[in-house]
Amino acid sequence: MTAEDHVDNFSIHGNSISEVYDIPLAIVNRPIPSQIDRSKVEEMKKKLESEKSGDLTPIDIHHIEYKGQDYYFALGGCHRWAAHKELGKETIKGKLIKTPPSVMNVYLGSSSPFK
Repeated sequence: MTAEDHVDNFSIHGNSISEVYDIPLAIVNRPIPSQIDRSKVEEMKKKLESEKSGDLTPIDIHHIEYKGQDYYFALGGCHRWAAHKELGKETIKGKLIKTPPSVMNVYLGSSSPFK
């Protein structure tokens, strides 16, 4: 692997988590509007369509359990998300981060369902 091929798989939330899941896009909420760099999305789409799809870092999915329900939120990974959506993929590689409702309240503010 050359320096150009190096993939930075570091994630501030998911770095200590080794389990990676195929997570259905349909169950994940993305509450923060994305600022997309089209060239990044196109590059990721090419990787997804080739044998280099394993080079994409799994996204962090915040998993909140609240009043007997499961909620899933992705706050980052917007370019990977867009590439998967545009290719019609049903799942995305992700790490599940157990997140308390009170932490998600900080991100979501008054739009949080966890009150």
